[in-house]
Amino acid sequence: MIVLGSVQAAVELLENRSQIYSSRPISVIAQLVSWDWLLSLLPYNAVWRSQRRFFVEHFSKTMIQEYHPIMLQECHRLLVGCLADPSRGRQHLRNLPSAVIARIAYGVQGATSIKEKVALAEGGMASIRQMLVPGAFLAELIPALRYIPAWLPGGSARKFAQTHKKAVIRMRDQPFYEVVDAINAGSSVPSIASSLVMHMQEENDGRELTADQEATARDVVGAAYIGAVDTTSGLMEFLILAIAMHPGVQSKAQTELDRVVGHSRLPGFRDLEDLTYLKAIVMETVRWLPVAPLGAPRLLERDDVYKGYHIPKGTVVSYNAWAMLRDPQDYEDPEKFVPERFIGVNGMIDPLIRDPISIAFGFGRRACPGVSFALSLTTIFAALTLHAFDIEAGVDEVGDPVVLKAEQTGEGISCPTTFPRSIKPRSARTEGLVHDLIPGCDEGI
Repeated sequence: MIVLGSVQAAVELLENRSQIYSSRPISVIAQLVSWDWLLSLLPYNAVWRSQRRFFVEHFSKTMIQEYHPIMLQECHRLLVGCLADPSRGRQHLRNLPSAVIARIAYGVQGATSIKEKVALAEGGMASIRQMLVPGAFLAELIPALRYIPAWLPGGSARKFAQTHKKAVIRMRDQPFYEVVDAINAGSSVPSIASSLVMHMQEENDGRELTADQEATARDVVGAAYIGAVDTTSGLMEFLILAIAMHPGVQSKAQTELDRVVGHSRLPGFRDLEDLTYLKAIVMETVRWLPVAPLGAPRLLERDDVYKGYHIPKGTVVSYNAWAMLRDPQDYEDPEKFVPERFIGVNGMIDPLIRDPISIAFGFGRRACPGVSFALSLTTIFAALTLHAFDIEAGVDEVGDPVVLKAEQTGEGISCPTTFPRSIKPRSARTEGLVHDLIPGCDEGI
């Protein structure tokens, strides 16, 4: 296995030579647990190209704007939840991306149904967090271990599959086939799933989908459902951690929000263009504690030569995003959380500073196609949360001060090891603004 440690090498191989560096190694665990349908794990072939095309159509920058009302509504629900029960702030945050994507992908409506789909996503995602940890399963190195029964020594792969497989399949299938049933009953609501299914039915002159078409539609929407959950919630958690650890940054962001938005309303998407410092906070969060510190592995499809070194076909190639995002040649004092590093003398985002998003979300043809969704939701979430609340470390269950640390879990998709416990309205006025949202949230929006 080769791990690339510089942006220069990653760009040269994973972008400039992406035609041979875009496949994925076969994962034994993914096959056993039934994750091998997931877009991000598929090899570079016709199935992947077809699914990615549909995915990009529904998650382009232009299409993301169509989802802004849903994002805003679910962020409002989060604010109300944090006001009512601030002790569950982290859970409210984790529910946000799941709720948004459940509505966008499957047209889920009503607070109760949304909660059911959030729980479904959580159940399915429990396995992928462990599965993506490099070296977590010996069966990835010795594939024959996949055949050892779960109850025998060395059977950890099958035991893991027995624990998680049903939840993964249920998460992928249940919401999709509910949409199919609604279409057949003439009661479907707009969603990515209904759009894909009806588009394919039109291509078939009204006939039922073929097995391949059905699998494509199901898996594309399932990939969207999964991609939004851990990656986006992880980014949001790191942002809140950074804000709580750096009160000066929090105060500066709130001053900008007060200047742009004022005190009589909550921010909306139309305000984001003028919130330069907030954008810099999101960029610095992406750089400071990346959700995926080690890039997903690629599989070299034919022999290659780089700087005189021969790289044989079949070599697994990854990249160290953590190291790249802390390269002192690109980012001065990289250990420090300094959003100002991205702002030029003109007060705007400086295009001469390397954009960490281009590293954290991947290189070349396997770059994350959901990046616009993640950034859009994270930015409006940050604007609303910082405008309404003050966030501090707080105290734990026994009253001891929480000690926040810039540390992340060792999983393939990481989250903070510590999290702030205090979230309070900034003022009686902002508390009133959030309180005014309650009727809409009670109605399920």
